[in-house]
Amino acid sequence: MIEKLKSIKASEVMTRPVVCANPDSSAHDVLEKLTSTHFSGLPVVEDDKVVGIVSESDLLQLFLQKKNLKTTLIGEVMTRNVITAEQSCTILPLIKAFIDNQILRLPITHEGKLVGIISRHDLLKVINDSAPEFPLIS
Repeated sequence: MIEKLKSIKASEVMTRPVVCANPDSSAHDVLEKLTSTHFSGLPVVEDDKVVGIVSESDLLQLFLQKKNLKTTLIGEVMTRNVITAEQSCTILPLIKAFIDNQILRLPITHEGKLVGIISRHDLLKVINDSAPEFPLIS
């Protein structure tokens, strides 16, 4: 299975188009996007470049802080130092990035511009889809 995963590229697994927000989006607008799409977070982009990422946890924190979601901008609460990967990256380094950085989603770029996104679920699906080709170890 490992050998097969070494050849699968991010571009083959990523979801596209990507549902995203911009830094000037209100927290309320992002909340509506998350609840209507059933995503747990999304990238924040400006001029097709990833400038941040926002998650359900970020919005829940705003709620606990009693912030007005209609007037709070996502640019104020997003995580700024976002880990991204190039679409040509293979799956094994992505799995390592997910584990080492304890992240749930990873924006995929090409020449610095957002082209897709991969979640932990996407990686598990690839592993599961590849598994029938290999004998199980007991």
